[in-house]
Amino acid sequence: MPTYKYQYAVKFICTSHVPNTSQTSAMGIAGSYSTVVEIHNPHNRKIRLRKKLANAAIISNYFSDELEPDAVSMIHCGHVADFGIVAIHGFEGFLVIESTHSLDVTAMYGAGSSNGISSIAVEQIKERKLSFFWPW
Repeated sequence: MPTYKYQYAVKFICTSHVPNTSQTSAMGIAGSYSTVVEIHNPHNRKIRLRKKLANAAIISNYFSDELEPDAVSMIHCGHVADFGIVAIHGFEGFLVIESTHSLDVTAMYGAGSSNGISSIAVEQIKERKLSFFWPW
């Protein structure tokens, strides 16, 4: 079993907010919102990682993956069902990534309306080092 030493928690939004309907979101602003996350392996060796989606209502199982040297993996709204989540009105929560080695993780957030894209933001996600030593 691999030792996952690094963790990345990415805000993951895949929903729309349509006022006066059951299609509402925490954003509270009319429009559609989506996230694309890219994961890059900057090392010259294959690394192991695992991913899950989590919010206040559900936490998916982790899914294991590998990333070849200098390879890139992408996770977007179309992948929510791959985590076993039925997203009737979309998904708002976190994508959690754990890896054996440090990664480059970038999130791109898009917001739009019926008139097209309103805004795009790109964020480099900070890593957290996991500790396996408990202070008992």
